[in-house]
Amino acid sequence: MFAIQPAPATAQVRTEINIPAGRLSSAIRTLSRQTRVSIATSDRGLRNIRSRSVRGNLSAGEALRRLLQGTPYRATSVRGGGFRIEKRPLVRRVAPRPVRQRAAPPPPPPPPPQPIIVEATKRSAASTDYAGGIKVLDIDTPGLLPAAASLDDLLAAVPSVSGTALGTGRNKIFLRGIADSSFNGPTQATIGLYLGEQRVIFSAPNPDLRLVDMQSVELLEGPQGTLYGAGTLAGLLRVNPRAPDPSALEGEGWVSGAITPGAQESWDMGGVLNLPVSDGAALRFVGYGGQEGGYIDDPGRDLANINQTRFYGARAAFAVELGPDWDLTASAFGQQVDVDDGQYIDGRLPDLSRTDRVAQPFQSRIYGGAVTVNGYIGELEFTSATGIVDNSLRTTFDSSVLTERPRARQAFQETREIRLLTHETRLSGGDLDRFNWLIGVGALRNRDDVVQLVENASNDAPDPPPFARQRFKLDEVALFGEGTIPVTTDLSATAGARVLYTWSTGERSFGPNTVVEPRNGPTRLLPAFALSWKPLPRMIAYFRAQQGFRTGGVTIERDDNGDPDTARFDPDKIRSFEVGVRGSTRGSPRVTYGAVVHRSNWDDIQADLIDRNGFPITRNIGNGNVTGVDASISLETTSGYRFDLAAAYNDSNVDRLAPMGAGIIRTTIPNVPEFAVKARASHEWEMSKDQRVGGALTARYTGESFLDLDQQVREEQGDFGSLDAAAWWSRGDFEVRLEALNLTDTKGNRFAFGNPFNARTEDQRTPLRPFTIRAQVSFKR
Repeated sequence: MFAIQPAPATAQVRTEINIPAGRLSSAIRTLSRQTRVSIATSDRGLRNIRSRSVRGNLSAGEALRRLLQGTPYRATSVRGGGFRIEKRPLVRRVAPRPVRQRAAPPPPPPPPPQPIIVEATKRSAASTDYAGGIKVLDIDTPGLLPAAASLDDLLAAVPSVSGTALGTGRNKIFLRGIADSSFNGPTQATIGLYLGEQRVIFSAPNPDLRLVDMQSVELLEGPQGTLYGAGTLAGLLRVNPRAPDPSALEGEGWVSGAITPGAQESWDMGGVLNLPVSDGAALRFVGYGGQEGGYIDDPGRDLANINQTRFYGARAAFAVELGPDWDLTASAFGQQVDVDDGQYIDGRLPDLSRTDRVAQPFQSRIYGGAVTVNGYIGELEFTSATGIVDNSLRTTFDSSVLTERPRARQAFQETREIRLLTHETRLSGGDLDRFNWLIGVGALRNRDDVVQLVENASNDAPDPPPFARQRFKLDEVALFGEGTIPVTTDLSATAGARVLYTWSTGERSFGPNTVVEPRNGPTRLLPAFALSWKPLPRMIAYFRAQQGFRTGGVTIERDDNGDPDTARFDPDKIRSFEVGVRGSTRGSPRVTYGAVVHRSNWDDIQADLIDRNGFPITRNIGNGNVTGVDASISLETTSGYRFDLAAAYNDSNVDRLAPMGAGIIRTTIPNVPEFAVKARASHEWEMSKDQRVGGALTARYTGESFLDLDQQVREEQGDFGSLDAAAWWSRGDFEVRLEALNLTDTKGNRFAFGNPFNARTEDQRTPLRPFTIRAQVSFKR
């Protein structure tokens, strides 16, 4: 956010203008200084667009129009003779009405697509220039998502993304077939998750933050160790919230309700408020809450709809302009999830049901804050971000089977308190048409406290195993850099590296005894290299090679009597290679396409598993590789029709040591479907100047996979399809939305487990939510 406000002048006065080609934001500052005309904006995207040179005896308005020509921005006049830069409104395409007297002229071609700027690359590159797998998930696509959609809801539309289905706040996200296991343990996530500039998770599952008031979601595919360090083994997800806007007082809100026949009702509601504080400062508040009704019964305890989920959260941001070239943003967020019981069934019982002796609730609480400073030192862009996240996870499983008594009741409880502190400062510069570069330093501190306790819920049970308490500390410091240089007019080369050092300590406390196990990690070098070729203005073909890794750690293992001990697992690492192409066409219909072939070699794979009694453990299971293809195509017509098709194929294997040293067993990597596809068709009609009606139909298929219990026990999963429909009507800023979810009422078996202590003796399945009707009303002011 910045505003250039020199002494007042008349925008029509002609001045000798001399602005070289470069960044659009720099060009606008130069124009303001040369003409002494105020030019204001709150959009950081100006910094990411290349501007043309403008020279001559021109008025400020004429020069500004030339600078903005071909960009997604426009200039509007404000009082005092200045200008404000803002995004151009999206052009609605309306089917031409037939004319009886003569044939209607052909409809005009759709406007050229606005360049998509991706912040996850840290150099704010246009997506058409990034030499690697990338997806910008458009959460504003009409009819795509409801107001309080979760991150899991959005990722379900991407075939190359898979994950577990334990429930809100406890799922893992997998990308490109890089999956460790269904179970949750102390391993780092295989994918990095960021909220703007702030890292949200390190050794925790996906908190499933609601996508309320978000601007975009960016997905970088493949290892991102060079720019992001440890824990980005398979890729990176960056969720970008909307920034506070000092130019307008705005608000929006929504309320929704859903009915699932034979199940509990669902609802959610929330709102957004943007509050200007001064000409260069604003506050933005977000609040939401809701309930996902249960749909699983437990006839043994005479209970219905046991898996109800309640969630609520909030977010706030304050942005202030520190000067013409500097701004500061302070933000905070929080979300809590309470789940009454697990969302799995016993396939041997009728309908959606299972029987347990004790309830298995789950609770997730996450909150955090960050401070980010952006600015320019001459033509160099400076960014510094510091953030902290506290994450609390409390899990309960029915461990009554360990007592070997028919009526005994026993519960296994695990509590994890995770605190993540991160900092990064970076500097970037150069010309987008010549050499451009990025350098930075980063630091990370993660503390993961685990307490495991087995409790008796009945008097006739024997004494439970002793508790276990463990703390894992990890610190990391890093220096990284990356640069891109044109080799020819259409060919560019990118190279980068990260040098980092990690050290860790594992502390256990079992009763009065404390054991400290220090382990310093080696200095690591994580290089990356890419070539990009642009044979056409809207097309890029590329090759990319990059690396990633996860640090080692400590885990709690128990013997046959349930007595705890500490074991260490080693780091794992991955090397990835990919060749891809993506682009779009001009005219109508507009076609957007992309395809990539990738290969990943994965050494010393870390996996969260369960031992033969059901207790969670973490081990290195062997070496593996994944080869895959990911492709998508989208077609959009001037008459408002849009068709999307995307598919992903993965072929994987892992070599594991057989029990008792009896050689090597080659298997496939669990939890990843071999094939997945998604198709969507939508259309929107313009009924009048401010009234629109639309509809969409979405079909998905998820191929076969399996749950890995050990080298010889595997449970089949996947191989199901589903169909969703949506319709909406809007008038101005008021919208009514109606959805029919899982029209085929498919049960399926998603990628998860239920209760680890019964996983080997029960037919545990994780079904889709049954057929559901949902209605939503939303408004903006």
